[in-house]
Parts: sequence; C-alpha cells; structure tokens
Amino acid sequence: MYEKLKYFLTIFGGTFIIAFGVYFFMNPFHIMCGSVTGLAIVLINFIPVPLSVMTFILNVICIILAFVFIDRKFGVKIIFISLLLPAIIFVFETFFPNPQSLTGNLALDAIAMITVICFGQAILFNANAASGGLDIIAKMMNKYLHMELGKAIVIAGAVTVASSYFAYDIQTVVIGFMTTYFSGILLDYFIDGFTGKIRVCIISKHNDEIKRYVIEELQRGITVYTAVGGYSGEPRNELCAVLTKKEYGQLMDYVEGVDPNPFVTISNIKRVVGSWNTLKRRSYF
Repeated sequence: MYEKLKYFLTIFGGTFIIAFGVYFFMNPFHIMCGSVTGLAIVLINFIPVPLSVMTFILNVICIILAFVFIDRKFGVKIIFISLLLPAIIFVFETFFPNPQSLTGNLALDAIAMITVICFGQAILFNANAASGGLDIIAKMMNKYLHMELGKAIVIAGAVTVASSYFAYDIQTVVIGFMTTYFSGILLDYFIDGFTGKIRVCIISKHNDEIKRYVIEELQRGITVYTAVGGYSGEPRNELCAVLTKKEYGQLMDYVEGVDPNPFVTISNIKRVVGSWNTLKRRSYF
C-alpha cells in the first residue's frame, strides 16, 4: 500500500511540475514546444475555450486513438496522467487567471519552461510512466507507417510547432523549434541524473575486505574477474560493482581507508536493466 501511494504521489508530483511549467512559463509568451499542450495553446486562438479544456480534449482524443489503433489494454498510468495534467491546469486557471510572465523576458521564460517541464518529464520517465499526448501519435506512426519511434516523435513535435505560425508569427515558430530541440537534450540530462549509475572496478591487496563491504554494508552485488598483468604476468582479482553516486562515494572512502594504493577505474553508466534494483533484497551475483 505504501509503495503504491509513493508511486502515485511521484506521478502527481511530476505532472504538477509539468503543468506549472506549461501554465506559468509556456502560456504567457505563447512559447511553443512539440507537445499536446503546445498544440492546445495554438488551438485556443481559434476555439475559445480555456487551455485546460483544450488540453483535456486533445488528450482524450489521443487516448481514444490509442485504444482503437494501438492496444485496447492501454496503460492506466498514461490515462491517469493525461487526465491529471488538464485538471491541474484547470486549478491554476481558477486561482491564477490571466497569468503574466514571471520573468518579464521571453528568453528567460523559454529557458525556465524547458528546465521545469523536462524535470517533470524526467520524474515520470523514472517512474516508468509517460505523459501520453503526442507520444501516442508517434506510436501510431511507428505501427502503421513503420517509422522509427524517435523519428516519429520528432515529426509529430515539428508539425505541432509549425502550426503555431497560423496563430502567431515566424519568431514563435523558430523559438518553438529551438525549445523542442533543447528540451530533448535537457530531458536526457535529467534522466541520466535519475537513472545513471557508476561502475567501479578495483584491484587491491584487500579485495576480501572490499568485497565484504560492498555486499554487507552497501548491499550491492559485486563481480570478481581474474586479470593477468601484461608486464608481470601475475594473476590478480578485479572487483567490479555498479553503484549509485552516493554509494560510490561511500565505497571510495572505505577503499582509501584500507588500501593507500589501490588501482581503481570508474565509468558512468546511463541505465541499468535487470535485477540491479532488487539487489538490496540480497540477490547477489
């Protein structure tokens, strides 16, 4: 029960952050981005409804298309997020009608929008959830046009940004393409921050103590390789472990305490797929 509550609070938090970025940074200056909310900001110029209502309508259409053309067992998570996003925007509209720019500067609003929305999206991706919307359209293009998913997302976003020309001007279009591009870069950066790990490989005269520390104190798995020195020809054991950044710091403090001259190599890992997250349950390898 606690885990489910924590999970849905995480989803709510990520969606709230996205809604905040949309309403208070994207909306005042009509900054475009390749998303359903970006398309909604364009369409409310032609259909006089609140942003929350237009976002809701577009998300419902995307959900229906997903049920019909992608999979009837469509994820409850995406449905929940697709409906939660316009609901939060509606709350903002109720308490903060006619929002003005928080910075008074288009460039600063664009930077803040990218940062805030990408951070919220990274939280959702880290929870193995997605915000739906244009992702659904991209999946349809992938299924029926046999187009790579990444390319389909880019095209769907580009069409959304280009549509802003009919409501605003060419400057809005150019800024929209730039924000869409840099959003992808920043989103990857945030996701790496959430999911990235560090692979530490150690050769030491105190391998047994280090191995025991990783298993018993850090409660992480560790792999032992046999390495032969190219110059000396002597066999040595190399310890390798995949750790969080915090655990890496703890391990290095311990290693420096037991061995003043270890041989350590360190590399960044973007993502771990498999049983790594269950190692705390003593499932070692």
